[in-house]
Formats: sequence, C-alpha cells, structure tokens
Amino acid sequence: MTDDRSVFAFTKRTIHMRGFSDDERDRLREELVETGRDLLLQYGPEKTTVTDITDPVGIAKGTFYRFFDSKAELYIEIVRREQRAYFDRVQTDLADTDTAREGLEVLFRSYLEWIEENELIQRTIVEGDYDAGFRGVSSEKLEQLQQTGLAEFVPIIDGLRERDEALAELDSVTVLGLLSAVALLAMYREEFELYEEGYYEHVKDVYVSALAAGLTSGSVA
Repeated sequence: MTDDRSVFAFTKRTIHMRGFSDDERDRLREELVETGRDLLLQYGPEKTTVTDITDPVGIAKGTFYRFFDSKAELYIEIVRREQRAYFDRVQTDLADTDTAREGLEVLFRSYLEWIEENELIQRTIVEGDYDAGFRGVSSEKLEQLQQTGLAEFVPIIDGLRERDEALAELDSVTVLGLLSAVALLAMYREEFELYEEGYYEHVKDVYVSALAAGLTSGSVA
C-alpha cells in the first residue's frame, strides 16, 4: 500500500457482521463495484487488496465476502457491467443504420472505440492484466464469462445478416471471428503511430470500410 491511497482513507464507518436491509445491500454492493473499478484502474489487480476496497466503503474485510466470493468475482462483475454498457451503446448506434454495410461499419468502429476509450478493458485485456485479475477463478467460469459476452453479439449480427443476402451466407461465428480480427488493430495502435502520426486512424478507416463493403457486396461465397 502506498501513501497515495490515503485518498481512499475516509472516516471509517465500519459495518460489522450483521443483517442488511435490501437497500443497504444494494448500496454497499454498488459502492464495492465502483471502488473496485477505481482501484483496478489505478493500481491494477495484483496491487489491490480486499481491504483497499472495503475501507472506503466502510465495511470490514470479512463483510466483503457476503457480497462476493473473492476479489476476482468482483472483477468479473465489473467486466460484465462494462460489457452491458457497450452492448447498450452499440444497439443505440445500430438503430440509426439502414443497410447491412452501414451496420457492420458501426459495429466494427464501435468495438474498436470501446477498446480504445475504455481504460479498464485496456488494462485487463489489452495490456495483459486479465490473468492477474481473474486468478483463482475456475476455467469454466472464465469461459462462461467469455461465452456470455460473445453470445450478446449473435442477435446483433443476425439482425444485420437479415438485411443482406451476401452477409446471410456467412454464419454468425464467422462474423464474430472477423470482429475479433478487427480488435487486433487497437492492440497495435502505438506501433501504427510510430510509423506516422494519424496512420492508425487512416488504416482503421480503410480496413473497416473495405471489410464491411466486402462482406455485403455479394463477393463472399
């Protein structure tokens, strides 16, 4: 623990092990999620302890486990919320599109922007803190988290496939694979910018536009 974390050392109103009302449980759970997210971003998963999270909330360390089985379980909830916020955003953006090509461009661009702008996603996945944050979580639960996130894309992609005959020839899993390939651009953003300022944005625009056009042009067998 560094002195910098004194910002979180508010007057501790420790809530001992006792029954909580539904409102108290909801409030405390929200505070744990918000505090955990802030600390995860500031210090990373390995340098953040359960006590670091519970002190600002004003509960004892042991009380934390009445809400989450482990620190990793808290991080899973944080990531789930980030995923839900993204899907709400992309659904709104897609509502303003008319064609499959336009919809694919919106989907690809919004996914890239989510990775570019969401510091939590960058820290936990792009920069390699994913394993550290979820250490101790069973492989089955991690797979379930990943599959849940992927499953959210299926109705979105199916809706776009219904708009275009060429795109309809591809199954949703294939389009998901292409979306994952698009995400690789964001992972190498700094390398692109080393070549020339603005090069990343140029490549992104060309790549997304060309991919969306190719998938909906009737050229895909």
